[in-house]
Amino acid sequence: MRKSRILTFLFGLMPGAGQMYLGYMKRGVSLMSMFFMIIFLAGFFNISFLLFLLPIIWFYAFFDTMNLRSMSYEFLPHDDYLLHFDSIQSGALSGFFRHRHLFGGILLVFLGIYILLHNTLLPFLYQAFNLDLYWLFDGIPTFAIAIVIIWLGIHLIRGTAHPKAIEDGYQEYQGGNPADSSQNEQK
Repeated sequence: MRKSRILTFLFGLMPGAGQMYLGYMKRGVSLMSMFFMIIFLAGFFNISFLLFLLPIIWFYAFFDTMNLRSMSYEFLPHDDYLLHFDSIQSGALSGFFRHRHLFGGILLVFLGIYILLHNTLLPFLYQAFNLDLYWLFDGIPTFAIAIVIIWLGIHLIRGTAHPKAIEDGYQEYQGGNPADSSQNEQK
């Protein structure tokens, strides 16, 4: 059954809602989650440069809704998440945290202390002693994100060898004639 053009347009104005209206729940949830997660992260960590992603997600979601509405039934894609969580579970990110429980625990402790201080202790200090320390604690998330970005940049500049490739005996192709490499292996 064909969906209403006007309702498709109206739902398409909200990222993810148009996809959900057309029956693409997983795609809609993915787009809506990305849109609102960026708003949350930008507001909570005070990193407004992330907001440049919002128009990109909005336009993608809107035109994806209109495109899905105009497709014939034979060519409609399968409903799937935009980000595959199963690849994250089997990927490097889960392996990183699997072997570094201490790092994840320390990160959670610092986040909890920050939330506790920012939401309970600082208002108390301001009311009791008229101390205005919000300027200090509002800068902590931005400072932490900046440090992580700098660390990742340095890590990328230094360029690390892939330990998996070294363990498997993988050698990068250097070019040349394949017959030359087979003669080198025999020596």
